[in-house]
Amino acid sequence: MSLQTKNDQAATARKVLMDTVRRFREKGPTENELAAAIKHITGSFPLRIASNRKVVSYLAVIGFYGLPLDYLDRFSERVSQVRAEQIRSAFNRRVHPDRFATVIVGPRKEHVTGARE
Repeated sequence: MSLQTKNDQAATARKVLMDTVRRFREKGPTENELAAAIKHITGSFPLRIASNRKVVSYLAVIGFYGLPLDYLDRFSERVSQVRAEQIRSAFNRRVHPDRFATVIVGPRKEHVTGARE
């Protein structure tokens, strides 16, 4: 995750980001957010494999992770089957806000609350 803001708003921006991550872990996406994300991902997928270079890149990922050979054929179908509870479960298993490292780039001012330098 990343964000950009003015130096004097860094602490507030970081708090908003962390609150959003924690809320998403707890509640996950709304049905409207999930539907919009699925529509975006499946709708833009053809552009992600629109050249030989992109296809080869996906083939490398398929080989590296041992994905099924029909991965590209079934990508949109599988994305469309994702449910909000699966996303919440994955976030709770993998995303731990208390373990995040914060990197702040810019002129050194006062410390941002909760950030480590």
